[in-house]
Amino acid sequence: MDLPPSRPRVLACLVVGANSASTLDGVSRGITTQEDRARFRTLRHSPELGAIVVGSRTAESEPYAKTPHRLFIYRRSTGLSPGAFIEEIGKAITGAILCEGGVTLIHQLLTEESLDSLYLTRTHTRGDGHFLDEDLLLAKMSLTSREEVNGTTFERYERASRRMG
Repeated sequence: MDLPPSRPRVLACLVVGANSASTLDGVSRGITTQEDRARFRTLRHSPELGAIVVGSRTAESEPYAKTPHRLFIYRRSTGLSPGAFIEEIGKAITGAILCEGGVTLIHQLLTEESLDSLYLTRTHTRGDGHFLDEDLLLAKMSLTSREEVNGTTFERYERASRRMG
């Protein structure tokens, strides 16, 4: 199934530790690696992107003072679902939309089948909060590639409904 021409691709990236936690002491910095940071910067600075979306908790806990693309912060108070919020952003920008998490927002986008691709990094550090729902991920997305670099594993998932059609 191809995307409608008016709908931009929606990408997401997330880093999780060995126990599927996406944070340590409330932030992702504790579980990330140099390899993950390098890949994250490459994705974030892609000329394909037109916007970055984060949830309100991520915006409060991670450094978002400067971004290479327009930044949109999803808040439940908008009255829109995350998927509807992203659809509205798609009307205002040119290019793909990158969701930089956190895991709560990514879970909602997975449930709504609003993600086209997910770039997931796995590290050996054990986090302490905001755990990825692996069952939800595998129910909604299909693993298309896996690569290990210096002990950091990079996985790419595509929306399962796109791969079947």
